[in-house]
Amino acid sequence: MSVQIVDAARIRALVGFEDLIEPVSRAFQDFSAGLAQCAMVTMFPADDPTLGDVYIKTGSIRGHSHYLVKVSPWFAVNRDLARPQGGFLALFDSATGHTVAILNDERYLSDIRTAAAGALAARVLAPESVRVAGILGTGVQAYWQARALFLVRKFERLLIWGRNQEKTLALALKQQLAPSLPSVEIVIAGSAREVVEAADVLVTVTAAREPIVYGEWLRPGQHITAVGADDETKCELDACCLKRANRLIVDSLDLARGHGEVHRWLKQGALTIEDIHGELGDVLAGSVPGRRSTEEITIAKFVGIGVQDLAAAEVSIDNLKQSAFDSEITNV
Repeated sequence: MSVQIVDAARIRALVGFEDLIEPVSRAFQDFSAGLAQCAMVTMFPADDPTLGDVYIKTGSIRGHSHYLVKVSPWFAVNRDLARPQGGFLALFDSATGHTVAILNDERYLSDIRTAAAGALAARVLAPESVRVAGILGTGVQAYWQARALFLVRKFERLLIWGRNQEKTLALALKQQLAPSLPSVEIVIAGSAREVVEAADVLVTVTAAREPIVYGEWLRPGQHITAVGADDETKCELDACCLKRANRLIVDSLDLARGHGEVHRWLKQGALTIEDIHGELGDVLAGSVPGRRSTEEITIAKFVGIGVQDLAAAEVSIDNLKQSAFDSEITNV
């Protein structure tokens, strides 16, 4: 059988993060309802783990016509040279196991499905009124998370901070975001603490291996979406942050136990599994409460699960089919 190979440029032209929000919401709910299977393997093929990692994720949902395997590498050299990362999503037929398509997305679908998750977290956990947003991190995901947050909470001011002390990456991010957020005042902050203390909603998107956000900086009513710490070595939030949260929500309880902040603080005894209040899928389904008052501190901690990628791949294939159909009609 011939296998359709779709390049990144085609995918970018047909799929935006807005297209993924509701499909990713359904995928989270199916996952938390026990209808999905996901697995993750992490490799560190570079000489130093900080220089590169490769995630292999799988996703299947009962009743879906496809299942998925994703290979998602991230290497510092690509970031430093401002070129796309590698990787692809392989989509298979659930009835036959045959390969349906290879989506050579250069991490684009991974980026926008994570943005969709950020929008969903803000929808159910962020305060209704957000004047100041904050982003810790200056990479590609920082760009997408800012846009996703603005879609659901129309903030007036955005503070950004990166670990690059020269602020060159922060300035580049500001310039990239400006056309998409023309009504927003975008400010490069001098410290992470400045951002945390000012923000009504904070998004952390770094590869930090030691905390950059401390619980003593938090105030009632804030929301944090933390997506950077996605393996067992990374950590963006200290234990006090997680303990102060009135609502600590994760994408997957199983993955949280072995990855990021939850893994570290469970292992060190600073956190218990009872401190986690549920999965995002349960909140979206209404079986677990999200934000309950204006004074609560809420945290969404994401590692990233394969059903998000399956949702993104299926939307991509559907949009490709629709595009081909529209082209045929136009040419008749």
